[in-house]
Amino acid sequence: MEFVRGQGVYRILYVVFALGTAHLALLCGVEVQRYFAQQQQLRLVEGQTRALAAEVASIRQELARAENPDYLEEKARSLGYVFPDEVLHAKPR
Repeated sequence: MEFVRGQGVYRILYVVFALGTAHLALLCGVEVQRYFAQQQQLRLVEGQTRALAAEVASIRQELARAENPDYLEEKARSLGYVFPDEVLHAKPR
């Protein structure tokens, strides 16, 4: 009778071990999936960061040009502005 009881305990231990192993495998799978999802998000954010850095560089170049008086005069003249002592002649259409 003792021997039969011992086998029942071992059976329960085997089932618990099998369930624990299955649970561990499931958790490993979830963590691997999470890792790949995070890597994908990281690549996306790095791409956005590079795009924003390029945009900042472009804006800084535009700002540097805007501080140049010759550039400002060229922009103003392209909009039709003249200096107060100048006369604007309209071209016939």
